[in-house]
Amino acid sequence: MRNSLCILLGAAGLWLGFPNPLAQLPLLALAYPLALLLLGLGASGRWPAFRLGWITGIVGASACLYWLALPVHEYGQLPWVLAVPCAVAIGAYVGLYGGLFCLLAHLTRDRLGAFRRGLFLGCAWLLLEMLRGAFLTGFPWLALSGAFAPWPVAIQGAALVGAYGLSGLLVAVVCWTMGAIAPECGPRCPGVRRSVSPSSLAQTLACALGASLVAFGLVGHGAYILSRGLPKDGESFRVALVQGNIDQDQKWEAAFQRSTVDRYLALSKDAVTAVHPALIVWPETAMPFYFQEHKEFGPAVRGFAAASRTPVLVGTPGYVNAPVKRGYLLYNRAMLVDANGRDAGHYDKEHLVPFGEYAPPGLDMPFLETLMQGVGDFTPGTAVAPLRLGNLALGILICYETIFPELAQQRVADGASVLVNISNDAWFGTTSAPEQHLQLSVLRAVEQGRYVLRGTNTGISAIIDPHGRIAERGGLFRAEVISGMATARTETTVFHRVQHLVWPVALGLAVLALLWPARRS
Repeated sequence: MRNSLCILLGAAGLWLGFPNPLAQLPLLALAYPLALLLLGLGASGRWPAFRLGWITGIVGASACLYWLALPVHEYGQLPWVLAVPCAVAIGAYVGLYGGLFCLLAHLTRDRLGAFRRGLFLGCAWLLLEMLRGAFLTGFPWLALSGAFAPWPVAIQGAALVGAYGLSGLLVAVVCWTMGAIAPECGPRCPGVRRSVSPSSLAQTLACALGASLVAFGLVGHGAYILSRGLPKDGESFRVALVQGNIDQDQKWEAAFQRSTVDRYLALSKDAVTAVHPALIVWPETAMPFYFQEHKEFGPAVRGFAAASRTPVLVGTPGYVNAPVKRGYLLYNRAMLVDANGRDAGHYDKEHLVPFGEYAPPGLDMPFLETLMQGVGDFTPGTAVAPLRLGNLALGILICYETIFPELAQQRVADGASVLVNISNDAWFGTTSAPEQHLQLSVLRAVEQGRYVLRGTNTGISAIIDPHGRIAERGGLFRAEVISGMATARTETTVFHRVQHLVWPVALGLAVLALLWPARRS
């Protein structure tokens, strides 16, 4: 019964802590690592610990990622009985890391005191999230710190240690809090195997002090940063994000191309008339044709840019001729048209989505072809330098590239003064996916100290400031223009400068926690 309650606690906390159809309660996300800790400490052996943690992760992650079944059903044309297991399979993969964490909690139960265990498990969580973000092309969705994106005061630590580092600190707080409550918690955990021995009192005080310093330190730092206001460096400019709200079922049909172009041009003309932005952003594949060669629609867009003297960033498929089987390489492209209507450079998506934008070798199953909507297999881009407009350097992240910290890091390292995320989340309807995607973009803004301009087809388009606050945001499935001010920044965050040290330091602290003589715990 106790194990069942812990599994329910962890899964419900994970689901309610992240965006869901009911209500997001960020603090409840901490119930997930808490439940894994309790299950690991109370497990009767290694396999039961791993199994219980994995079950908790499967249930919670599958519930959070339920929306993955929608495109498989709607566009992959699979019945629900087959589409739902696809979401559960991804949930099982994410939950696997919860099982590993639970196993580590069990293995350190009798070896480490409560304080050292909290230090070790906090570092282990950080390293596990980093591993999940890189292994098998990476799936860094549901990073624990992402649950706190609605609370800017709680996520400013990401500018110091990154999103993964912040997750590790939060888990350490959870473990130390539990250690302060039950420092001798072991095989019968959760219980009250308490002792009044000096070592037990030392464990309680150390855990209480560690949890308090980190928790209040994170909140205090966040409050201080927010009280100072936004940095004054950089040049301010106005941007307009055009959300076309084009039906995904019609988007790739040739008969609807004219109406698509007309809608984006009409909304852009309204934006120029209303606020005359310095930049207009259209979303991922806003132009569902080869913009680089189209004899009618391409000139129409360039003519608008020249007539309005307004640069436009356009999402479109692109290609280059190449000596391959089909004679060309296809790219998911962002093309910049300058105020004279000329091409000012392009960015080709670097990190592609398996099954969505390409089929991994040996797994190109026919029923998944419709997910491509006739566009074909994309090729990863290699030119990742910012697109430049005078002093403005746009670091482009297409679609899910915004969930990868290392990609935003590289854009800023290459000189980006603003991050631009163009996306098309229409695949996922009115589910929780767009909100979850937006909140991961918030973490990139804080980590890199950059404005994030997020332009989408159906929502949620937003302007996010360097402190992770959403200055402007649109709705879901509305054709509209979201406009506001942003600043091109050149200063970098502490995390940007030390990000390469985060995992070695975490690994070193984990080893230290294991090897530190027990009498000094």
